[in-house]
Amino acid sequence: MELSTAQDSKGFYGQRIANHFGMEAGLLSGFRVDGQIGLAATRLSCGRRFRERTGPPPEESAFSILYQIEDLDDHACWRGGERQRSGAFLARSVNIVDLREDPQWQFKGRFEALQFYVPSDAVATIAAQHGGRIASSLRWEKDARDEVLWGLSHALLHASLSPGANQLLIDQIAISLLTHFAQAYGGLETDPSARFGQLAAWQLRRAREIMTMRLASDLTIAQVASECRLTPSHFARAFRRSTGVAPQRYLMQLRIAEAKKHLSQQHLPLSDIALMCGFGDQSHFTRVFRQLAGTSPGAWRRNQRELRIGEGGNTPS
Repeated sequence: MELSTAQDSKGFYGQRIANHFGMEAGLLSGFRVDGQIGLAATRLSCGRRFRERTGPPPEESAFSILYQIEDLDDHACWRGGERQRSGAFLARSVNIVDLREDPQWQFKGRFEALQFYVPSDAVATIAAQHGGRIASSLRWEKDARDEVLWGLSHALLHASLSPGANQLLIDQIAISLLTHFAQAYGGLETDPSARFGQLAAWQLRRAREIMTMRLASDLTIAQVASECRLTPSHFARAFRRSTGVAPQRYLMQLRIAEAKKHLSQQHLPLSDIALMCGFGDQSHFTRVFRQLAGTSPGAWRRNQRELRIGEGGNTPS
């Protein structure tokens, strides 16, 4: 699996779904499974109160999952020409359609939602990696809210839109989303005998090596997992078991450790250190540094300087 923000030549997401619905859209992220798009997240917005009923999109073996961010006055949906539902659509509610069933929609009221595009093969792959199987189609109880998806959606929005987005974190959220869809909507039942152990010594060593070498680059879980000859979801679980932290957290720890080395050089501006260590800007650097070190980079630098002076070291020029 790997992350990509580019839209494939086909697939009902990004600008394609925006044009179909007549709305504004922003593609947040795309996640690949075995070289093919496995998950795409699109934010959809529209201030018009009335819209015509859409036609059906091109048929494909995939699901469109609409997750409402704000309350919607009315949402009607058809499958195969038959009306399936109609009525108000509350925030945090989910509507899932199989794109093989000729779905059509009609929306009334201000529209703010996330659309998750999920090919059938991607959900099946996640299920197989967990040693289980899923139902032939994804389903969710009408009008029921999905609080888990609410948390994952906000995490994805924050991670995707933050300066210097952490690709390992976005990858981990994408894997979590696919796993949630397989479990909550597809009834995934895992095989109790399928256990994820720790990484082998050479795998852990290689994972640490590549994270260290590519400290400031847009590194994905798929790239590290490939070096360890594992699937991304297997690698993420095994890495956490081996180190006690998720891959993205470990990368942040490496970046902060590197930043501390540069902070000892008094002439380097914090903005330069932020970029050298893979942070999008100084604000992002300061926020992560404070989370992991308990203080700001500037305060940490001043404290280290005072310690050196107190120990009889030379005052930095």
